[in-house]
Amino acid sequence: MPREICRNFTPMTDHGWQTARFQTSIGDMAVVWKPHPFLIRRILLPGDFPEDLPPEVFIDDLDSARFCEPLTGMIRLIQDTLAGTAAHVPWESLTWDGISDLERAVYAQTAAIPRGSLSTYKEIARRIGRPRACRFVGNALSKNPFPVLIPCHRVIRSDNKTGGFTGGRSLKQQLIDAEAVQVSCAL
Repeated sequence: MPREICRNFTPMTDHGWQTARFQTSIGDMAVVWKPHPFLIRRILLPGDFPEDLPPEVFIDDLDSARFCEPLTGMIRLIQDTLAGTAAHVPWESLTWDGISDLERAVYAQTAAIPRGSLSTYKEIARRIGRPRACRFVGNALSKNPFPVLIPCHRVIRSDNKTGGFTGGRSLKQQLIDAEAVQVSCAL
């Protein structure tokens, strides 16, 4: 019988954070979350699972399991975003602890990049009012706690090379290529 994660929740760590791992078109991903109030602390890409993760549950069937609706909604949003559905970033469900206002500005500008489009680190720096802060933008995006929802894979170098990515350059290129195909099919 599936656990009801929100209603009968017993904190498994000092701060109540848990990890929910789930399948996507690019491999297993996870969210670090807590239910009361519902917050997401981090979205983990395939291969980006540190050893000190909070306790986890693997969600392999959202329809048959009785999970916290905000959690299943977030997982569906990530899966749908990867499948080509436009996503609205649920800013109110994301925790910004330890993230500076300037980093948040970088994430907001990155979230505004349309699917199938690319921007450069330099352009994001210009948009946040710091035209010489290209390296800062790159560093902020390398720490992006919410990849896919804040699509840092859409930001490339000024020489049109992909640049770095938490999930690796190969995954970054895969996401860029998939979005380009999805956009051209939608036209």
